[in-house]
Amino acid sequence: MGMVELLVHGLDIGRALDLGWRPPEHLCAPAVRRLFPEAPDGADATEVLLWCTGRAELPGLGRRDRWQWDGAVRPSTSVI
Repeated sequence: MGMVELLVHGLDIGRALDLGWRPPEHLCAPAVRRLFPEAPDGADATEVLLWCTGRAELPGLGRRDRWQWDGAVRPSTSVI
């Protein structure tokens, strides 16, 4: 959950300051897999994270106006 906060708020700050920074896909992918099980497969993990958190649209899917991560305990699996 902390990783999602760092990535998306880092993006928010970067956008406000016009830095052109984008959350790295290799950090977004495990966060999406762990916290957003409903996330669509097959797209760039950064774009999916931004869609999951209401910051972007995905093709065929409108921008979310509400979102929540799923912090449910699951069987242990490696996310990295």
